[in-house]
Amino acid sequence: MANRLGSLGGRRGWWSEALLGALAGALLVAAPTASGQDRAGDMVATSGATIEPLPLPGWSEAVWQAAQRGESDRLEAFLRAVPSDAVGDAAERLRSRVAQRRRLASEGDATRREEQAESMRTLATHLEAGEITRALTAAVRAQTLSEEWGAVLDDPLIKALIGLAEAAAEEAQAQGDWLLAQELLFRLRTLHEDVGRGDCFRRHQQAMERVNRRISLLAQYAPRGLHELRRRQAQRMAPDQEFPAFNPEFAEDWREQVRGISQPMLAAALRTVVDRHIANMGWRPLIEGGLDAMDLVATTPALVENFPALANPVAVAEWQEAVESCRRLLAAVPDRELSRRQYARIVGELQLANRRTIDLPEPVLFREFGDGAMYAVTSQHEDQYTEIIWPERYRRFQQQVEGRFVGVGILIRHNDRREIEVVNPLEGSPAWRGGVRPGDVIVEVDGVSTVGWSTNRAVDEITGPAGRSVELTVERGEENERVRIPLVREQIKMRSVNGWWKRDLDESGEPLWDWWLDPSAGVGYVRLTSFNEESFRDFRSAIAAMQAEGPLRGLVLDLRHNPGGLLKSAVDFANLYLQGGVVVTGENRFGEEDMRIEARRNRAELVDLPTVVLINQGSASASEIVAGALQAYGAAVVLGDRSFGKGSVQEVHDVSDRNAPAILKLTTQHYRLPPATGEARGRLVHKRPGADDWGVNPDIVVRMTPSQIEQVLNLRQRADQVLDPASVAMLPEGQQERPDVARLLDEGLDPQLETALLILQARALRDLERDPALAAGKR
Repeated sequence: MANRLGSLGGRRGWWSEALLGALAGALLVAAPTASGQDRAGDMVATSGATIEPLPLPGWSEAVWQAAQRGESDRLEAFLRAVPSDAVGDAAERLRSRVAQRRRLASEGDATRREEQAESMRTLATHLEAGEITRALTAAVRAQTLSEEWGAVLDDPLIKALIGLAEAAAEEAQAQGDWLLAQELLFRLRTLHEDVGRGDCFRRHQQAMERVNRRISLLAQYAPRGLHELRRRQAQRMAPDQEFPAFNPEFAEDWREQVRGISQPMLAAALRTVVDRHIANMGWRPLIEGGLDAMDLVATTPALVENFPALANPVAVAEWQEAVESCRRLLAAVPDRELSRRQYARIVGELQLANRRTIDLPEPVLFREFGDGAMYAVTSQHEDQYTEIIWPERYRRFQQQVEGRFVGVGILIRHNDRREIEVVNPLEGSPAWRGGVRPGDVIVEVDGVSTVGWSTNRAVDEITGPAGRSVELTVERGEENERVRIPLVREQIKMRSVNGWWKRDLDESGEPLWDWWLDPSAGVGYVRLTSFNEESFRDFRSAIAAMQAEGPLRGLVLDLRHNPGGLLKSAVDFANLYLQGGVVVTGENRFGEEDMRIEARRNRAELVDLPTVVLINQGSASASEIVAGALQAYGAAVVLGDRSFGKGSVQEVHDVSDRNAPAILKLTTQHYRLPPATGEARGRLVHKRPGADDWGVNPDIVVRMTPSQIEQVLNLRQRADQVLDPASVAMLPEGQQERPDVARLLDEGLDPQLETALLILQARALRDLERDPALAAGKR
């Protein structure tokens, strides 16, 4: 779980799109971070509200209207005043849950103040002991628990800590202790984020990004050096724990990463960026970014591990002078005259200088220049989605884009011994049916030893055409029992539509869901984790299953942590609620509309279904289209925290040469939501440089702390795991029993979901009171 206390991705992290070796046919994502300085679980309201007493029908409608209009204070007041003429069981359950919510919020507020005071005491203890990183961690926690984040920075103790930490970060960088520098800068950046101190935040952010790039270089080309930094970092944090020795099988991985990269491939990619990127940036930032990367390589001494000429200071100095000469050449040419010709000349000069100085393999030179150019796009235009997919990643990217996940359905990784370890088999997959278990180590594939394999090699060997067989030999348990498991490859279904409680799995591994959040009130629940080709069909099946069991009076559509997916799928979802009108438009680099998608008539099957859409900072792209379109037309209540702000459209361009395939993923459009009432134009969702408004702003803001989000995700993940008895026995003691997902509501762990449920229960109460059978909890 990435959060404000533990992730180097920052408070506004993003679901990683990495395919860990394509997961042998499965997708892995990482959780996002959280933000918000209001008390956890409180609806953000400007003031108290006085409301007029209303009879049940009017009260029920007033609750819904307050939610739709974003009147948080009135909504809170109405929920605390269930009418006296509401007398059935449903009304009592609602009153009880509202009272419980207030009690838990009060208890949580008291706990928060206690934890903040304890964090400040911990900070002082670590600071006195000279433990800067631990003191910074305590400072971030104290700030997160406070009501005024900016005010915390004026505390004398934290001021002193910041000064010491900045000096320690500079010293760590000077000594090449990049992991320590990264840790310090991350904490410093986090302390200054969202507190109105943009200069400090940007300074730490820029320093951390440069450090991160050096660490990336070490991960790519100096695994021994990175292993040593990790050992030193681990020793600082836990001096009594043994750190595993370096596995030399890592040493040559870099060759696979750069194989097939060529100058024509690089030129085609950069030319396409110049011609089609939405920022219309020209050649200059791309060439500058490439030259910066060339300098970064030369000034990262640990790379001598695989590039010995970097140990020669004369050669390095001559190389740096060549880079500076290219910068001067670039500066002498006006923007309007810059073209591919100047780019080609500069790259040619670098090739010649490289041969007589630091002697990098040319594929390394081209890759680093290209990645540096893409970094310039990211840093200057807030576009982390434009990237070059080099040959080594090509096949897995194609699988991701086309949805052709053919394999056996296992998530794999390297363990500390560089072995290919199974994280878990996907439910219903060939591996799951064949008996592959979490923790199994794959030692052979079709009788060939996996010693020294990269995860990419493992995926290439395990995956293959559907219907073809593959045999995995695994070692299992402390006794390293060897088990041969024959499997048949097949198309792996990436399930994205999930219910409230997974009752069991059928014989084929398909989940059997309980979709009801509150069966007595007729409130259903669907958690959508992505928008893929099957999401819409599976969603309609879930709705049909609920309607077959009884009246569906309300729905929570949970899009939190949903990074998006197919545009068509998002439009189909929105169309279920919209009888017409624009769903989304797209604007090109000249601000011209070149995409317009409208809802099609006769597809609005859910137009009358009260729905609350949950979003947070992990909701992006297609999730923002759905939430934003429904909000614009008043078709649903949007609740939670501001979404991520990924409102861009990417095209895929082939930049292969005759020897190897490669792809450029390129941002060419920004999408615009439909205008809400009173707006001439809809809003651009994308977070642009310097923007203070982006994403979809919920009608009702309910924020959660990072620790709450982590608790919810961990409980949800464990509750959704239905394992066979043998796999259950392998789990740590205390984790062998599935937790009850109802704890999310009963213990107030998920205030966003709880608020959504209260709104829908209030909406349904009028109808329930009219039906004694439903009011008694019968369906």
